[in-house]
Amino acid sequence: MRPYKALLFDLCDTLMPFRNDRLPLVEIRGRQVRTTSPLLYESFSGFSAIPYEEFHDHFVETTEAIWRLREESEKEISSATRFERFLEKLGVPRGADWERLHRRFLETHLGQIALCLDCAPEHRRLLNQLKRRYRLGLVSNFDDTDTVYRVLAREGVDHLFEAILISSEIGIRKPHADIFLAACEKIGISPSDALFVGDSFENDVVGAKQLGMDAAWINRTGLPPPIARYTPDYSLTELADLSKII
Repeated sequence: MRPYKALLFDLCDTLMPFRNDRLPLVEIRGRQVRTTSPLLYESFSGFSAIPYEEFHDHFVETTEAIWRLREESEKEISSATRFERFLEKLGVPRGADWERLHRRFLETHLGQIALCLDCAPEHRRLLNQLKRRYRLGLVSNFDDTDTVYRVLAREGVDHLFEAILISSEIGIRKPHADIFLAACEKIGISPSDALFVGDSFENDVVGAKQLGMDAAWINRTGLPPPIARYTPDYSLTELADLSKII
């Protein structure tokens, strides 16, 4: 095994599981979905009489359009921009009401998303143990920088990372090689001296491997790699398995 100088981690569903069950549960046309849209609608209901289902449809359409653009370009589109486009879709003209709604939508949505993330005690212990032997970094696709820093501080792990690269801050998303390279440069190592640990094959494994960085894939499904030309150096069933390979 290569003697690594640094370990780089993904955030959501790697270090911190995203608890979708903490989002509000609503029924839309006979189908139950988890979404922040009912919380956003509470802020909007005093502004317009639009039915909730129509409001939710606009929210989903805006979100899906943003995701398509992200995937096509590997560039980040911030939450602020996302909600600008949502308000445009809702037909809200620029002005005092627009500013108020935009601010409230952001605070409500991101506040709820932050509640869906927490660091399990065993993950916190593992990070503290690894910090004694390796330099640690974090590379996350997340559309609001401040939210990530607040979550890391709340969970008491922000001080463990020498490099924190967030797509909303740097402007590009995994699997773009430059975000991985920026993390290495911030720590002061070459990509070949680092191991990337993440749960997304497309974002984490492909992104790391195309830069010449080793990758540990957290493969909870047990399915084979979806892209044959990229092979993870290690396959883990959970983050705790990392201690078995380093």
